[in-house]
Amino acid sequence: MPPNTDQVNQNKLAARQCLVAADKYIKEGHFVEARKEIEKAKSLDPSNVYVGAFIDRINFFEKERKLEAGTSAKAHESKAAQAVPKQSVSHAVSAPSIQPTKVNEISFTTEQSPKIVPTVPAAQPASMTEHTPEAFPKAAAAVSMPKISPPVEQRREPDEQNIPSSGSIRNSQTERSYTESQLAEMKKQIELLSQALEQEKKAREEMKKNQVQQSVAQLRAALEKAWINGAPQPVASEELHTLAVSLSIPENVEKTIQREVKVEMYSKAVKEVVSKRQLLRSSSSTLEWLRKVYQLTLEEYLEYESKFLMDLVSNQYKGTLFQISSDETTKSEIASKLKLMGYAVVVSPSPEHALEKIEKLNPNVIVCETSFDAGSLSGIKFLHILRNSSKFNFIPFVLLAGKDDLSLIETSDLRPNEGIIKKPVNIDELSAMINEKLVWFREYISSLT
Repeated sequence: MPPNTDQVNQNKLAARQCLVAADKYIKEGHFVEARKEIEKAKSLDPSNVYVGAFIDRINFFEKERKLEAGTSAKAHESKAAQAVPKQSVSHAVSAPSIQPTKVNEISFTTEQSPKIVPTVPAAQPASMTEHTPEAFPKAAAAVSMPKISPPVEQRREPDEQNIPSSGSIRNSQTERSYTESQLAEMKKQIELLSQALEQEKKAREEMKKNQVQQSVAQLRAALEKAWINGAPQPVASEELHTLAVSLSIPENVEKTIQREVKVEMYSKAVKEVVSKRQLLRSSSSTLEWLRKVYQLTLEEYLEYESKFLMDLVSNQYKGTLFQISSDETTKSEIASKLKLMGYAVVVSPSPEHALEKIEKLNPNVIVCETSFDAGSLSGIKFLHILRNSSKFNFIPFVLLAGKDDLSLIETSDLRPNEGIIKKPVNIDELSAMINEKLVWFREYISSLT
């Protein structure tokens, strides 16, 4: 079976969170914890390209720490060597350098030699007494011994060990440049990872928002269908609640949407009654009956009363709309919906019939199809006839075009008061275009006056 896409996305997000935690541990120097987080990320998302980069980063910092530890140990040993007393070094090398033959070269006579008083230091090193022959005359003790120093080679040896060679200097510089480039690359990879995490977070938020909007739209459509003729039956209400639960919509949001749909359906029912001239007498009893049908409480009605009244006033009459259409389906669907919107709709079956009525009718808007029966004028020719009339050339004119005629008409030069809608007609799109053309027409008339 193919892997669950949601589970894969969750694993990837969890893996990236592990890498963020590993980055924190690395900065704090806790490499063991960092490795654990990286291993966890690798198990969650083996395809993550940043796992290797994090492992290289830990290896690099561990190597640096070992180098620093080795350098500190060497420095400590050097200080310990420098702390050894110089007397012990002199004492260690002075004994073998004593040459008894130099003393034997001195000739002693009882007559010529003056009386020599020995001037031996009070604290003579033990090595001197141990290695001095007993056969030496006492006068030899008076001879001043030269200060014995270690050989030149032995004195220079420690200094030569501390002087780095040219090869080690070059290796150190190369390693330093390699380290800087490695750090720059790791920094770049971390920045890319942070950007990727931020982008994924935004994408997930947007996706969640879109999912919520789609779920709400789906529930609203189902509620509108169920409430179109009044409150639904208990079984239908239970099905709607089950749908809301399956869409993960909270209960408070479900109640809010249901209330909005209920008020909207009640408002449409009132408008329909008004358009059919049935709300002239006994209006109170009619509205009361509608409130019961739609289970609208008095509080809800009073809350939306001002909106109802404004809608009734604004939609009571918007003007005369002249519809030229030979398609019975289009005529019935559009005409009824335009009447609910507040237009007085007059329908004509052909452009020729419309030309006979238009003089007396003087419409505010014209909605015309593009294709008619053979032998009849087309909608485009009817539009050109009205363009040549100084009385009707500025009336808002909307063409309803089929798929075959749409590409041809789109290439033509339509005037500001003219528009085109693709069939089958979306009533909201048609209403928006009619309002747009009416606004232009009012502004044009105002500019003339």
